[in-house]
Amino acid sequence: MAQSPGERVDSSSADTPQSTVSNVDDTTGASREVSSQEPQYAAALNGTGLISMEDVGKRVLLSTTVGGGWDSNPSNATDGGSSGLYSVSPYIGFRGASPKTQYIVQYQPTMLGYMSNLYTRQTLHRTSASFIGNPSERWKWGLNVSGSYGPNGTRLLASQQTVAVGEVPGTGSGSASYLSNAGNITYVVGSIDLSYRKSERDTLVLSGSNSFSSISGFNQQGSVAGGKLSYIRDLSPALSFTSYGQASHFYGDLDCESFGVGGGMRWQPKERTFLSVSGGPQISTHTCSGQQLGFTYSAAFSARVSRKSQFYLLSDYLPTVSYLGPGLWQRSASGGYQYQVTRIGVLGADVGYVGSDTLTAVSSYRGTFWGANYGFRLHHGIAVSYSYRGYITDTGETSYKRNLAQFSITWTHNAGQVFQQSSY
Repeated sequence: MAQSPGERVDSSSADTPQSTVSNVDDTTGASREVSSQEPQYAAALNGTGLISMEDVGKRVLLSTTVGGGWDSNPSNATDGGSSGLYSVSPYIGFRGASPKTQYIVQYQPTMLGYMSNLYTRQTLHRTSASFIGNPSERWKWGLNVSGSYGPNGTRLLASQQTVAVGEVPGTGSGSASYLSNAGNITYVVGSIDLSYRKSERDTLVLSGSNSFSSISGFNQQGSVAGGKLSYIRDLSPALSFTSYGQASHFYGDLDCESFGVGGGMRWQPKERTFLSVSGGPQISTHTCSGQQLGFTYSAAFSARVSRKSQFYLLSDYLPTVSYLGPGLWQRSASGGYQYQVTRIGVLGADVGYVGSDTLTAVSSYRGTFWGANYGFRLHHGIAVSYSYRGYITDTGETSYKRNLAQFSITWTHNAGQVFQQSSY
């Protein structure tokens, strides 16, 4: 699961959140408004969970993960042979904050090798940056950028990437987005948001986003640029309603436009219970392939079941450019559960699904992943993790399965202050 015993979820800030900014979903590139009643977190690239953006001060973040394991089908062939594997993932980040600005910049490469000489060494590069500004009581802005480059199969063996579901870290549907023989994939996504608080209850948010995907194995690339204007009405500190209008322009291998309107609500009745639902009609120009009229939606729910357990659920149906390349519509869902088994050990499980019939790379795609993880903390910033992940992919013409078992040790500098605080 995305959350490990090495994460930090700073519940002390949950009662007095300050910032308004948009998050970026790593699979869709769609910007999503975050209520001013919500604390802000950035996902740690090394898979250790969420980092609070609200702590004032500066800090260098360092960690190194070494691991080994087994891959049932590195080549994704119907009769491909299995192999042992090893990996090294150094990580560096820098976080800074003041009363009016917060930012974090991160970079992590994952270097992977196989015991079998049939498979070559691979390296995946990941980087991200998040900035939040609060120049006045009424104006707020946010900027988020993330990118990755490397062999597509290496992403499955790298650290699972975290998305914030309220205050619970989860695994996005991008974990099920995988095309065999895709070669190297370049994926960059970013968003910028400007928020104006008209009154104590009314907020206007103007946001823009752009995502880019290039798949060397299929000689394809595509982008989508989007704009969105939202009006947020806070009925109480726990409940708000949103109405919006949005437009997207696909360019590259897919060239068309898409327009939509809709509404939604966000509800957080208590700490660690969160519900967000939005949706509306979306119409695309005739140059778009596939369905021109559809209903987009996005839903997220997370809750603490008990003092030692929590879960999350995600689902959406959106126009997107993702790890699968350009496509007009993509449906996805994921969910997970986490339980604190001992004072230092956490057991988690995740499952997810992605499907699309409008991709330019393949005629159709169905991908499913599931996984389980047990991690525990030791002294001196050391965390140990055992994990299993399974994948099933069907492109209409070919289908394949892949199973991965891994063991890893992560050392984190300043662990007691940044990553090593349990969320329970």
